Amino acid sequence: MPRYTANGTPERPPTRSYTLSPFDHECLGHLVGHTLALVKRELILQTLRYVNGNRTRAADLLGISIRSLRDHIRKYKSHGESVPKPESPPAPTIADGERPPRPVRTSPRMFG
Repeated sequence: MPRYTANGTPERPPTRSYTLSPFDHECLGHLVGHTLALVKRELILQTLRYVNGNRTRAADLLGISIRSLRDHIRKYKSHGESVPKPESPPAPTIADGERPPRPVRTSPRMFG
């Protein structure tokens, strides 16, 4: 339900200011002439590379739902596109002379 001001007119939501830097304007100039589908695909794939394949982070950065991102990924894969896979975090390295951490026990011992 819309909100109204004191004089009875509908209240407008605040407008956002989307100002771009000169560099951003120049980059956008290079996109003119390409289809929106191509630009969208490249933006999604490059964002996935940027976040090492993390779908949740990519969807957040792109401002879309994880479901929408998965739908796009499925479509790109069906067209033979190489889509970055989610990477597991790198294994911790152990310095010389340092003992590796003990494994954490998650269940009670079964034998004595």
